[in-house]
This record gives sequence, C-alpha cells and structure tokens, in this order.
Amino acid sequence: MTGMVLRRLNVSTPFMATFERLTKRVTRVALHCFGSGEPSVRVQSILLLRAMAVTLPPPALERIAKGVYRTFASNAKFVNADSVEHIAFMSTCVVEIFGLDHAQSYPLAFTYIRQLASLLRGALTAKSKEAFRNVYCWQYVNCLECWERVLSAHAKEESSALRPLVYPLAQVALGAARLLPSARYAPLRLRLVTLLNRLGASTGRFIPIAPLLMELLTFSELTKPPLSVKSHPPDFTLVLRLAKQDLRIPGVQDVIVESTMEALAEHLHQNAYSPAFPELAHIPTRELKKFTKTITVTRFRKAARAVIEAAERTSDWVIRKRDAVDFAPKDLAKVENFLREEKAENKAPISRLTKTLHEKAAQRVAAQQATEVTMTRNKKGSTGASDSEDDENVDDDDDDD
Repeated sequence: MTGMVLRRLNVSTPFMATFERLTKRVTRVALHCFGSGEPSVRVQSILLLRAMAVTLPPPALERIAKGVYRTFASNAKFVNADSVEHIAFMSTCVVEIFGLDHAQSYPLAFTYIRQLASLLRGALTAKSKEAFRNVYCWQYVNCLECWERVLSAHAKEESSALRPLVYPLAQVALGAARLLPSARYAPLRLRLVTLLNRLGASTGRFIPIAPLLMELLTFSELTKPPLSVKSHPPDFTLVLRLAKQDLRIPGVQDVIVESTMEALAEHLHQNAYSPAFPELAHIPTRELKKFTKTITVTRFRKAARAVIEAAERTSDWVIRKRDAVDFAPKDLAKVENFLREEKAENKAPISRLTKTLHEKAAQRVAAQQATEVTMTRNKKGSTGASDSEDDENVDDDDDDD
C-alpha cells in the first residue's frame, strides 16, 4: 500500500509546487520510507524524492539532498552481511541526487566532507579513545566511500563544479588511513586504499597510496610464526579491526599480503602510461625488494617478486618510449597523449599482472562467501553480524607494532 501511494504521489509532483507545507511533509515521509521501508518501498520513495528535486523550485533540491545524505549516514553506523546491500543502495541514491545539479550540490558536499575532516583533526589533536572511535567506525568509513562514489561519478571532468573536492577528500582518506598505524586495522586501511585507487582512476589524479601499502608489509605480525587454527579468517569487507589472535592466522596474513600486492599493482597500473612511471615506481620496488629479503614465507616472496618484475619491465618499457619522443615535460598536451593508444590496450606488463591479481581476488572473495554461507546455515543462532562500534574500541595496545 505504501509503495502504491508513493508511486501515485510521484505522478502528482508538479502540483506540489504551490504547497510548501505539503511538500515538506511529503519529503519527511518519503525520507522515512527511504531509510526504513521494504526494498520496493525504498525504491518508490527515492523515485519520488528525485522527481520532487527535479520538478519543484528551490530549495527543494537542497532540502532533499540534505535529507537523503543524512538518512544514509544514520543507516551506515553498522555493517553486517544483511545490511551491506541496503547501505550500497542508499549510497547509490546519494550519488544520483547529488548529480542532479553540481552547482547546488557543491556547498553541501563541501560541508559534509569538512565535517569528516573536522572529526579527523579532532582525533589527531585529542589522541583519545573517543576521538579515535569517531573516525575508526563504520559510519565514518561508509560516508567517505559515499563521497568517493559521488566524486568518481560526477567530478571526472575538469569543468565539473565538484572537481575541487577531489583533493580534500583524498587528504581526509589518507589522514584517516594513517591515524593508527597498527596491523589490527589492516582491513580498514586496505578499504581506504581501495577507495583512493578508485578515486584516482576515475578522476585521473595521482594519489600517493604506496607508502600506506608498504607500511602494511613492515608490521611484525607478518614475520611471526602462524598459529595452527581451524577457524576461517574474517571477511575483510565486514570488519574494520582484527583481533590480536587473528593476525597469527595464516589465512589472515594471506589476505593482507595479497590485498596489498593487488592494491599496489592497481596503483602502478593507473600510472604506468605516464612518462614519470620509472621514478614513481622506484621507491615501491625498492621497498618490495627489502620485503623479499626479510620475509620467510615463500608464497609472500613470490607475490612480491611478481610485482617487482612487472614494475621493472614496465619501467624499462616506458624509458624506451620516453627516449623516443621529441617533446619536453613542459609540453603538457603532448605529455597527456603519451602512450594513449597503448593505455587503451593495456599493453604495460604491470597492467597484465593487475588483471590477473584482480581475478584471483575475485575468486578468493567468492570462495570465502560460499564458505560463510555454508557455516551460517549449519550454525544455529548465527546472526551474521560483524563488529559493532562497541567491539571496535581503540585499545591502548593498538600501537604496539
């Protein structure tokens, strides 16, 4: 019944223009249904809200954009296997609403990204458990990912009004990833690195994520003997923090190293067609070589050497191409077109490795999800819930690495 009413209201949207109080009441009801209704009701509610934002005069769009984002944020506080799809749908709706009018969306997006920056600054200043919890929680991470999706969708062009927000969002995400340099927060850091990789790929901006990944490989837990346990590693998409004993599980160590190599390869792939690639890849390659000398696990050395080899081959390839050109670095238009055809065909060696690593990661995630479904069916009383904010408290020993 609610879905039918919302659908009929959608048709009547143009007639609301002269009834301000009615418009506000309908907006409140639609936002409530958007946040708490059944899937079909949520779809009808966002369709109604979008129609109102497009059809009605100001400040309808501003009011609806604020409401949709705030409703998303209030529903993004906790993540488990059941809520992931709902949060992803709401995030998609935020992307849609904020893409209707970039000029009107800019001040709102700026305000909300600044709120995230203020929470991060507070954590860096106060250095208290409560301040850290304000950043290292699902709501903060989901909001960062939401804004990454907004900018990835609507800030691709230099002329976009939202384009100036790419840099501050990247700075906030980089700062959040560095806030607590602990191996226990490897899932959160990898999640933020993936976010930054997507943002860099969609906007064409260079984002220095390599130091974040190299630091993951220096944590002492990777060099400690693994524990012989039968438990499966936690799903990194459903947790932000690992328990201390989880860091000694071979499966967890595998996920950390493999995900790090995949993210680094993706980062190098994004910049593989730049004349500056040899210089960009030098430090990560050097650090990976150090890693292969200190790590005792054969499969980790093999994974690192694969990235090293692909990066070095790509560097040699770019140097040969670079030596053959007749323009200087100041010729920006020609630099922009450097290796454009090769990029379209993914000819760089690091690009081929990145594709292979993405395929392996997809297979790993699919296998883990299949295992979790089987375990959930066989386990009585399983709720499938992941860490709540109370479970993710920042302990005093988080910086013991």
